[in-house]
Amino acid sequence: MELLTQTELVTFSRCEERHNIRYNKRLTPFEEHPALAMGSAVHAGLEHGSVRVALDAMDSQDNDGWPGSSVSERVRRSQVAAMVGGALKQWSVWPDKHEVQFEVPLVNPKTGRSSKAHRLSGVFDGVWTGTHPAAPGEWVLGEWKTASAVNEDYMRRLEIDFQVTTYMYAASVLYRRPIRKMIYRVIKKPTIRQKQTETITDYGERVRLDYLDRPEHYFFEEVVTRTDSQIEEWMHQAWATHRRVLQIQKGDVPAIRSTQSCLNRGRCPYFDLCTGAVVEDTFKRLDTKHREIRKGKSNGDDTQRSNAS
Repeated sequence: MELLTQTELVTFSRCEERHNIRYNKRLTPFEEHPALAMGSAVHAGLEHGSVRVALDAMDSQDNDGWPGSSVSERVRRSQVAAMVGGALKQWSVWPDKHEVQFEVPLVNPKTGRSSKAHRLSGVFDGVWTGTHPAAPGEWVLGEWKTASAVNEDYMRRLEIDFQVTTYMYAASVLYRRPIRKMIYRVIKKPTIRQKQTETITDYGERVRLDYLDRPEHYFFEEVVTRTDSQIEEWMHQAWATHRRVLQIQKGDVPAIRSTQSCLNRGRCPYFDLCTGAVVEDTFKRLDTKHREIRKGKSNGDDTQRSNAS
């Protein structure tokens, strides 16, 4: 039985052909986009409550093989340090469970039967097991994001965000209790750039102070809720998506290419492949479909925040 993750579901919703290339053919660019590396490093820093851990994560992903060697990489390290340090200063209340990996059945809402082809999997950024001050005794999920721009529409979108509902459904099944609340935190990426005559050290300090001096510009938090009817609606949507994924995998129907997504939110990494500019050998083939899923971790396992600084 295969795993179906939230990341895969989002990819499928944006473009079926992109999903086909990434998850059926398992092709991915040889070099990871810097924004993805920064996001992973920020998550590592928040998980352990440590700027140092975030920077170590950045170093381990350096494509040059020499941690922090390139100017652009050193700039990104300074930005990650400011983002994590500012977030830890801004928010003092963190979950008692971090990076909780889950795997639960994907259920047909009409029959109540579980899929024999897919199980739903993913990772909760955090879980408060009745310990959040705003909801004593209530289990609450936590989700952390980084974004280049955050506005009113960005936050309003959370009311219909597919991932939020996915995780509340999965948590409710995993913990066998209705979980209908999520603390959603967004860290805005730096809006100031390095000056031409400015050293990396001076720039890093200026960014760090900007996060501390203008928290309202960089940090956003929303308590997002879901109703039982919203969860049920999600179940119908997820089941329909799961059926479509299977049809494409079996070759019963072709994957539909959404050309509106080619240059939306940045350039699609498979744009050149789709347009015939490159061949599949230009990409590396992954051994596993889901890099975010750690082998050997069982449902509910989590890593606790360390005392590193």
